[in-house]
Amino acid sequence: MIEWLLGIDHLDPSDPAVSFGWTHAIPGWGWLLILAAAGLIAWLSYSRLDTPRPAKLLLGAARLLLLVLLVVLLAGPRLTKPNDRTERDWFVLMADRSASMTIADAPGGETRESQLKAALDTIKDPIDHLRQTRRVLTLGFDSGVFNLPTDDTTGDFSLAEPDGRRTLLGRSLDRALDEVAARPVAGIVIVSDGASSDSPSRKAMQRLRRERIPVFVVPIGSPDPVSDLAVTRVEAPEAGYVNDRVPVMLSVDRLGSAERGSAWAELVERSTGLVLDRRKLDPNQTEITLIAKPRTAGQQHWTARLVPDGQDLIAENNSIDIAINLVDRPLRVLQLDGYPRWEFRYTKNLLLREPTISSSSLLLSSRRRYIQDGDIEMDRLPDSPEQWEGIDVIVMGDVRADLFTQQQLEQIYDLVAVRGAGLLWVAGPGATPDTWRGTPLEPLLPMSLSAPSRAFAEPVTMIREPAADRLGLLELADDAQGGWPERLSDPDTGWSQLRWAQNIDPNQIKPTAEILASARTGSAADPTPLVLTMRFGAGRIIYVGTDEIWRWRYARGEELPERFWIPLIRLLGREGLARAGRGAIFRASPRRTETGSPVRLSLELIDEQLAQQQPGHIAARIEQTDRPAEIAPVILRPEPTEPGRSPTLAGVWLPPGPGQYRLTIDDPLLQDQTLEQLVEVFAHDDELRRPETDFAALASLAETTGGNVLSPDQLADIEDILPNRQRRIAGTPDIEPLWDSPIALIALTLILAVEWIGRRLVRLM
Repeated sequence: MIEWLLGIDHLDPSDPAVSFGWTHAIPGWGWLLILAAAGLIAWLSYSRLDTPRPAKLLLGAARLLLLVLLVVLLAGPRLTKPNDRTERDWFVLMADRSASMTIADAPGGETRESQLKAALDTIKDPIDHLRQTRRVLTLGFDSGVFNLPTDDTTGDFSLAEPDGRRTLLGRSLDRALDEVAARPVAGIVIVSDGASSDSPSRKAMQRLRRERIPVFVVPIGSPDPVSDLAVTRVEAPEAGYVNDRVPVMLSVDRLGSAERGSAWAELVERSTGLVLDRRKLDPNQTEITLIAKPRTAGQQHWTARLVPDGQDLIAENNSIDIAINLVDRPLRVLQLDGYPRWEFRYTKNLLLREPTISSSSLLLSSRRRYIQDGDIEMDRLPDSPEQWEGIDVIVMGDVRADLFTQQQLEQIYDLVAVRGAGLLWVAGPGATPDTWRGTPLEPLLPMSLSAPSRAFAEPVTMIREPAADRLGLLELADDAQGGWPERLSDPDTGWSQLRWAQNIDPNQIKPTAEILASARTGSAADPTPLVLTMRFGAGRIIYVGTDEIWRWRYARGEELPERFWIPLIRLLGREGLARAGRGAIFRASPRRTETGSPVRLSLELIDEQLAQQQPGHIAARIEQTDRPAEIAPVILRPEPTEPGRSPTLAGVWLPPGPGQYRLTIDDPLLQDQTLEQLVEVFAHDDELRRPETDFAALASLAETTGGNVLSPDQLADIEDILPNRQRRIAGTPDIEPLWDSPIALIALTLILAVEWIGRRLVRLM
């Protein structure tokens, strides 16, 4: 009934939230004036009426009520219910999920991931309480942000493995702020090691300061930089001989900012775990060569690894797997010389004694008479490609070039440049190298012959150069680690002096040649190149500028000359062995690179039948080994080739992203060949290459935004630390007007009726 009288449709007058008000509010003194004015009008209206006093009072009161009621209705009486609401503020938690969390530099030797999980366990209960009064957003981040779900029953965070290869804290903070755009934020907590490839953007920092959003940071990891050793590259021959000394060179990258530590480098057989070689890697050393002497033929799989002496941040980058094909057959060597000098005699006998080498030694004379010795029957010098086939290494002594026909010289050139045989020059005072000037084999010398050669006027001693260590050569010391015995470089021993040696001008060395050993005299200040090597086409050349190595026999018998010559010959033989039985060679260079850096792909057709088909293009299929992805193939096209070289097709590939890729030649022409390469690609900002933390950046972010640096234990008090950023939002109130209600109409009608009746009665009197 009351609701009908008041004309109320939606509001409940008994609701405490419902209040009475006015559309046009009139202050109290205004109502007093209105009452006074209404009373004056009512008095003036009936004061002169000649009627009894009670009648005038009744009519005046009716007029007063009528005027007041009209003013009340004009003021707009109404019932109002406000619709204001309180908007909860937001709390944002950001947890680092990049791969740097796997680094074990947290207190107690734990990983950063373990420390992060402990911090999240600490904040788990406070977050449950915060959800009752605040909005909570939990995010993981690396190069971007993503939701970090929690278990509905236990409240534990569901953490996947941290595998982000880079951290972009600035961009992640931008995305987190976008998630809570135009909303009140009480604070942001970032649990991270601080390592990031970017910084918070200017826009984000302006919003944090403008809206007074504090950022609280929880540093994870060690504030002190810890070094990390990483194997970045391994160089090993593709093939070798059983019982051969196979060198495996490791390139080591020292990451981090700490002092450089030492480690052990090991070469391990993967199937058995047998350590084939183990050597000490000294501080500041970035390359080391391991030597294996395998005894089993077939495809062998080895692991080159580092075992650090101290703490090492990332164990995953300490090893690289390699494969090598081992052949159990003798190395076939052809030794040629012009006269029976002492070096020829001793090396001939050395080759005969070595069970892993089959040799034939020929002395050539101008009368085309050949004196042959060795375990390979050869009554004359080969004069066709078929006869040269099967020779792995040619030892070219002090023999004149005119003892060979032009065809034989060209055949030797092809044997080295195209088929990958090795050529070992042993200089002498008679013919080598001067008589080879202008011949097809002159390009196979590691120095220019622009001027006549000359010899030292005094004895020299030999010193080993770093290139020999990298290739595992000239390991003449008795120590198990090899190395160079200092007494060989000491002229006071007498027997270490080389009475004849070629004085090679360093300015005449070809750009691609490497110096394995140098000659040093008593009078000269700087050493002079003496033993050199270079690649040429498919083969390798070594040049020894002395024929006096036999003198070292006076110290230890055959040991020192054998340790000098045999590894040189074996190195030359391995180059051709890697090409044996193959129709083509597929290469990718480099095999470890950054995203977006070009990788050159080349396909060399070493089989004559394949070369004659002259393919216009060949496709290289590319696939990522750790995830399926559509990657466009690279088309290899013919490139200009020097005369006498195998035809080569080449192309360039730009890796689209980090990961390991398998590149395979996919062409019917080569369907019977297994041609593939593995290429490892890493991001230029891969944080595992920069494993140190950056607590200073986190502290600066907290200070700039009015936050603080918290320890993991302090996260339990996060409720007390966060400010209150809740805000009250005024909504549109519910209004029920009363001026047009039935009770207003009834009151107005009654007052008018009373006054009209009263006036009629007065007139009747």
